[in-house]
Amino acid sequence: MFGEDFTRVSVPLPVLIDGQLVRCPLYLKFEMKSYNIPFDQFAAGHLDKEQEMFVTAVQAIRKADPAKFASVWTAPNQMKGLGTTIIALIENSPENWMNVARSNLDFDNLRVIAQARLGQNTMFIFDSMTKDTIRRNAFYVGLDNNNQMRLSAVGSSAPVEVMVLNALQAAQREPDAYKPSTNINLRYEYPIPLSGNADAGVHPVFLEFDGSPMDFPLGDEKVTPPTPLLQFFRNAALAHRNGNDELYASSFTAKSADRLRQWLAAMESRRKLTPQSPQMQSRLGYVKFVLSADPLFLVFQAPTAGNDWTPQSLTYSYILHEGGTYKIANFSYSTELDDFLQNPQFFDKQILKPIPTSPRH
Repeated sequence: MFGEDFTRVSVPLPVLIDGQLVRCPLYLKFEMKSYNIPFDQFAAGHLDKEQEMFVTAVQAIRKADPAKFASVWTAPNQMKGLGTTIIALIENSPENWMNVARSNLDFDNLRVIAQARLGQNTMFIFDSMTKDTIRRNAFYVGLDNNNQMRLSAVGSSAPVEVMVLNALQAAQREPDAYKPSTNINLRYEYPIPLSGNADAGVHPVFLEFDGSPMDFPLGDEKVTPPTPLLQFFRNAALAHRNGNDELYASSFTAKSADRLRQWLAAMESRRKLTPQSPQMQSRLGYVKFVLSADPLFLVFQAPTAGNDWTPQSLTYSYILHEGGTYKIANFSYSTELDDFLQNPQFFDKQILKPIPTSPRH
């Protein structure tokens, strides 16, 4: 439809930090085709199977036709997916999903913004034009649990689709800041195995980022930190190990520090109720990789030295760089990026290890 002009673009990924979206040079690269046309104009064109399903769903919602909607729709929790939490309704029928769509968006005033190819799935991004605001959302076509091609809502069963939608919603609010680019060249381009079997699909989605592998010992003060960021992170780790709770809390952003102080107070109350024998000071681990997306950094660490660490042993911390200072963030927060990074079916942390050097002959 409208010619074959899908283009592989890199879209800045907004990351939730303490509940607020932060724009940083972390990107998703995928194939996208822009339309930005009224829905009726889109529907009047020559449609392929996926496009027909999208058009059928929208027209059914407009006419409040549950039978027509059910002919293409499958609830998100019945679609193939790798997410850990899956959205569902108490009454999970197509009619209920149609009614939810009608109550949240104005399908009579719809504008088709773009179409994205994500592995084996196809996402349709649209704007609902209301009197006071514009709301961006999406449907996607993919395989259900019976391996049938169906249309569904973007939900937590498909975290990559959620991240793509988040990026395109941010582009609707701040078009200049989140404008897609075709010439991003970062150090790492990770093909996401969308099918869960190391296969990125016929239309791969890449996570693009900069960063550096290392083996920096947090607890060995004889080793000079290579960057101010790691000097800050070591100071925070030492404060925590030494029981200097207030100094440790001051290393966090304001919202995270409040949550941390509450947690530390709860832990102290628990210790008073259950006296324990003195323990040796815990050993600090080793920073293995710093993902650099200034103003955001992710510091990955493991408990032991060397490159034999396993993905399961790797933890990470969010660090925000603002006003020339560093602060640890997202204490007791969870984001879509966490859903992705902590799912080994999506993100293989082995990519963060140094590339082996070939022996000289």
